[in-house]
Amino acid sequence: MENVHKSTTRPWIAPKVNLKEFRDKWHETLSTFQDDTKETFQMTDEEYAKLEEECGLSAMYCPNQEYMEISKEFNLFEDVGLETLRLQRVDMEKRKKDEQYDALVSYQSKFYTYPHHEIINREQSEESPGFEEVQEPEILLTVQIFRPEKRQMAYNRNSQTKLPNFTVDQEFMVLGCQYLSELRDKIECISDIAIPGEFSECPEIEPDTTCKDLYKSNFLFIDDVFYNDMRYPDCKDYSKIIIDWANEKNRGIGPFKKTLMEKTKFIDLSIQLGYPYVYVHQGNCEHMIVFSDLQFYTRHYCNNKLLYPMHCSLKNKRRVLCMICNLYTAMWVVFDNKRLPENPFYFCKKCYFSFNYVNNKKIGEFSAYHHIDRSKIL
Repeated sequence: MENVHKSTTRPWIAPKVNLKEFRDKWHETLSTFQDDTKETFQMTDEEYAKLEEECGLSAMYCPNQEYMEISKEFNLFEDVGLETLRLQRVDMEKRKKDEQYDALVSYQSKFYTYPHHEIINREQSEESPGFEEVQEPEILLTVQIFRPEKRQMAYNRNSQTKLPNFTVDQEFMVLGCQYLSELRDKIECISDIAIPGEFSECPEIEPDTTCKDLYKSNFLFIDDVFYNDMRYPDCKDYSKIIIDWANEKNRGIGPFKKTLMEKTKFIDLSIQLGYPYVYVHQGNCEHMIVFSDLQFYTRHYCNNKLLYPMHCSLKNKRRVLCMICNLYTAMWVVFDNKRLPENPFYFCKKCYFSFNYVNNKKIGEFSAYHHIDRSKIL
């Protein structure tokens, strides 16, 4: 795919790095750091010990040094007479009393589209699956999962070219010793939890199947290799038709390889930071994935292997509101209803039944599907 992306001309894409070599070189460098430092500065063991005591990380730690989330601890000084602070205090009080106003201010903020970085809890929580210590030497990768880009289905000669709007949806920290399939299982997407089927004739039936239960096939495409998920008997090889297509003459891409994601660890990869790789599931739901950071693992991070891949940031998600009451989150989407001004039309549960049914009987002709709102997932 280098003929397409031309990474050498894009300054945000780093050169390719073999992750196993990266880990081994850093481990070798750090293991000889003390001896190299003594030799370079011609220091004795006593001098080095004193230097480490006075300049080491332990000397920089302050008592009661804890992370404080400023947004929750934010308070204005009472004894300051500035008008700007007085107005800010009034606004803060209004936000506390009115949730809708608080949501509106947050929505209009320039920081709304920024990922929210969470605090990584190093202590084992009650919901923790257990504890297994991370075995060093190890590397830590930061992986960004983007939302699927909306495509314009119809071509309009007079329409202007629409630039893609790439949005980071989820961000994970993964260990080099983990399999690609472990990251795949952590990725949450509306396409997976969508409920298949039309329910206008039987809206009271509780669905017990999601699209992920029916269509389990998926792959990751990294460095010209398709990593297929074949853990289940009904999984299909999505990559075969693409590889056959790329092998045709004059395509200008390929050749591509394929292997299994459940048998491939991240440490086995060679990647480029900032390079757009691909995750595909549910047939045609395509997510761009980017490795944004690579570092040597230290005890500064969570040392419980079972908590990885770990969410390290989340994207704020806008709700789809009911188009009648404009208050509650939509739970139904209706198509081809002549009694409605819009097609499709979104309903909350209460408005859906009150508008479309009388004594549990359907009014008119329409199609109805369960709507799973994006705000329901991480």
